[in-house]
Amino acid sequence: MKRMAEDGLVAGARNLLQRCAGARPGDRILLVGETGDQRYFDPELCRLVARVAEEMEMQAEVVLEAPVADASQFPDPVRDAMTRADRTIFFSRLGDQVRFSLDGMKGRAVMTYTLDPGYLAAPFATADFGVMKRVHDALLDRILAARHYRITGPCGTDLSGRIGTGGGDAVAPFALELFPVMIFPPVVCHEMSGTLSIRHFVTSSSTRAYEDSTVVLDTPVTAEVEECRMVSFTGEDSLVQRLERQLDRAAALTGGDPRLINSWHTGINPGTYFHGDPYADLELWGTVAYGSPRYTHMHVAGKDPGDAAFHMMDMTIAFDGETLWDKGRFVFLDRPEIRGMMDDDQRSLLNSSVLNDIGI
Repeated sequence: MKRMAEDGLVAGARNLLQRCAGARPGDRILLVGETGDQRYFDPELCRLVARVAEEMEMQAEVVLEAPVADASQFPDPVRDAMTRADRTIFFSRLGDQVRFSLDGMKGRAVMTYTLDPGYLAAPFATADFGVMKRVHDALLDRILAARHYRITGPCGTDLSGRIGTGGGDAVAPFALELFPVMIFPPVVCHEMSGTLSIRHFVTSSSTRAYEDSTVVLDTPVTAEVEECRMVSFTGEDSLVQRLERQLDRAAALTGGDPRLINSWHTGINPGTYFHGDPYADLELWGTVAYGSPRYTHMHVAGKDPGDAAFHMMDMTIAFDGETLWDKGRFVFLDRPEIRGMMDDDQRSLLNSSVLNDIGI
């Protein structure tokens, strides 16, 4: 059993270094981990991957820094170390905070979502990155070729919107690579209208950290959406008021519209899992759970990408009438041309019947 776990860790680390980061012998690899009392990522990950990198004849450097409030406070020691590195790999929320704004680092930096060695050794991270990236790219091509989408679910959500014209107007690209492949770039909202059921809780969008960033909703709040704005709310009065205050707080961080829905996306990694109680730390839960096809979330409140997030489970999502997620199952994976991208081992990991527990 110990040998199997070790093999899984090495496979995950090699998948990260070679297939994702594109690292080669002789490259300088910077591994950024977390320090402090509120760590999400196990610092042991840096040491494990550094060992594998050195076995692959790479030069590894480990830097541990505490997460910060937002990208404007990005630590100088990390930034300086990045200038010396050929590839930077974040086992830290620092990477999440600059995922839309890390200028000049495209293709050189990776944000990981493997919280601990168990995640790195699981199919979540050992599924072939190259295969998953081809699936991601085929999905993105399909989305960009569409004109409209519709999001529906048993919760009562029924939203329709238009796909923007041109890449930047349609989706918001990331500034670094994500490992493993978790999600496609957020669809920028245009002409979104309909009914949105806001359930479970509201969190931050991980771009900026702020106190009391989560609000638990004991009962649903329903929003009516017109032209990408929430124009009215119905539900228990105290919860509606609490939600509105939270949206006002989040939007005040950037001075944007507190009722705006900026963008949305859905997980595409069926190997995503979460063990434990999400409510013990909802921000920690969201750091990894968002890769699940069961999980659709929206960035709202304030200037793009917004500083609050809504969470919807088991949605059906169609583009130009073609269903790509069916009640939380990523049925796009079952299309013949997508299955043709994989060998048998990868097909067993990447199909719509794989749907792991994420705690909700």
